[in-house]
Amino acid sequence: DKGELYLDEERISIFSSMILSGRPIFSKGTTHMSIIDREGNAASMTISNGEGSGYYVPKTGIMLNNMLGEDDLHPHGFHTLKPGIRVSSMMSPTFIKKGDELFCVIGSGGSKRIKTALLQVIVNMLELSMPLHSAIESPRIHLDDNRILQIEPGIDDIVIETLKRYYKINCWKEKNMYFGGVNAVTSTGDGWADSRRGGAFLIL
Repeated sequence: DKGELYLDEERISIFSSMILSGRPIFSKGTTHMSIIDREGNAASMTISNGEGSGYYVPKTGIMLNNMLGEDDLHPHGFHTLKPGIRVSSMMSPTFIKKGDELFCVIGSGGSKRIKTALLQVIVNMLELSMPLHSAIESPRIHLDDNRILQIEPGIDDIVIETLKRYYKINCWKEKNMYFGGVNAVTSTGDGWADSRRGGAFLIL
């Protein structure tokens, strides 16, 4: 089980030694954690390894993101924004509530595909009433910067033929981490880690 692997004492010891020696475990890439505890406290955190600002929130150990160094947000260069303009972010750690009650904590890695991945998963859950694992594992689409519609396998051929009238299409042969890595938990104790990336769902 992948969850038990992450909690293996030998594995934890190896990673702890790497961290304490100052050696980076991962050089780059965005990851996400969704957490709900038994008291109903919740956290949704998306962070990019190797691209942090170098500043920590005091007494928390949480490193702040560095969107000034994110070239996806600054295609024309890091110093082209006018002073005073708030820097945008693709990061979308999300809480979903039903009425006044927390229903789901969700988020994703995937750069510019984060928002489209989350939108499709949330629509699958809330509008199409899919179970969480099906909502996350269902095929996705993404319109890239060149106006090419990227499509995962599993989308109905009739839908693809219709889309071809409006977009240039690129159909992928298999599911891919390009389309994000959505991780989510619900207040009922359900959870799922996207198979497109190497996450895991754990109940502790």
